[in-house]
Amino acid sequence: MKTKGVNKDGVKVKSPVIFVLFILSCLSHYASAQEYAGVKDVETFMRQYKSVSQEIKTLEADFTQEKEIALLTNKLHSSGRMIFRNDNRLKIEYFKPNAFIFAMQGEKITIKDGERAASSISTKSSRLFEQISQITMHAINGRIFDSKGFSSNILEDGDSYLIVLVPKSGGIREYYRELNLHIAKKTFLMEKMTMKETSGDKTVMNFKNIRTNNAVSDEVFVVD
Repeated sequence: MKTKGVNKDGVKVKSPVIFVLFILSCLSHYASAQEYAGVKDVETFMRQYKSVSQEIKTLEADFTQEKEIALLTNKLHSSGRMIFRNDNRLKIEYFKPNAFIFAMQGEKITIKDGERAASSISTKSSRLFEQISQITMHAINGRIFDSKGFSSNILEDGDSYLIVLVPKSGGIREYYRELNLHIAKKTFLMEKMTMKETSGDKTVMNFKNIRTNNAVSDEVFVVD
């Protein structure tokens, strides 16, 4: 006669129900560990974040980008390099799947799409480009909370801080409903930026191989 909870070899086994509950418990614990909660000491975070950021004269990073389009099933993937210099210069260059360059020098924005000739516009004529560029640069130089155009919330988990920015007014509010900046606790550098659009689309940029304070010449930002 077979004893309940014992296999044919006489080895006691756990009930399938108990096993399932155990797995669900582990998953629940893992999920809760990934959740963000409000930063307990905002003043300390702000002080450390600004202190580290103000020491950054230049920053270079490789990135991968994932684009979710509401009307498409498959996500769009791309990769490239970002270069920042603290005199209001930013260059975002895509290598894959297509070549594309966005460069900002002061009030001048230059765009080059593949082999086409580069074109330049003023930030004054494209408020959206200016705001997105400024957000990226301010996330690096610690001035992200200076803008009055966003409401902000600071959260944290075990490894990172999450700065949630919600546009309050202006052109950017028409395109983006929320911007998320993930700041590593160990370095206070931005490792991920998520842009959630009003259309339902979402863009996630993950930064890696981050290098700071290496020499970056003017020529790097020149796009022909």
